[in-house]
Amino acid sequence: MPMFGKSLFETLLEGLGEPVEEEEDDLSVPVRGFNGGFVGRDWSAKPEIDVDPSLLFDGFPPDPVIIEPVIPTWIGRLSDAEIAEDLALRDCRTEQDLRDRRRQFALDNHPDRVPADYCHQATHRMKIANQLIDAALARLR
Repeated sequence: MPMFGKSLFETLLEGLGEPVEEEEDDLSVPVRGFNGGFVGRDWSAKPEIDVDPSLLFDGFPPDPVIIEPVIPTWIGRLSDAEIAEDLALRDCRTEQDLRDRRRQFALDNHPDRVPADYCHQATHRMKIANQLIDAALARLR
């Protein structure tokens, strides 16, 4: 396709023959810790800003505070009689009362809701509580 009376190829060939003026811009940027800039090495470059490395850590959040796991209040109450006392099943008159009691007991004692150190004891408490509540439900029926 002719452009200004010449083909595109002819126009390109003319452009290749012309001298190109190169600009002598200093494109290198000194970077602290490197021997040169991003574009090229500049051995004489000195950083424009001298930053104290300790100031670089001011923006970071403080170290996390390690919280010790809270010991459950029921940790010493693992016998069947103590778990039955904690459940207070004698106050329950209907199936709904027993189901509500099971739900509340699970909120306080379920192994997924206690620290990992106490999962074994919580599993034992939930197992006994479920057996006691199932027996109470069978007696009501």
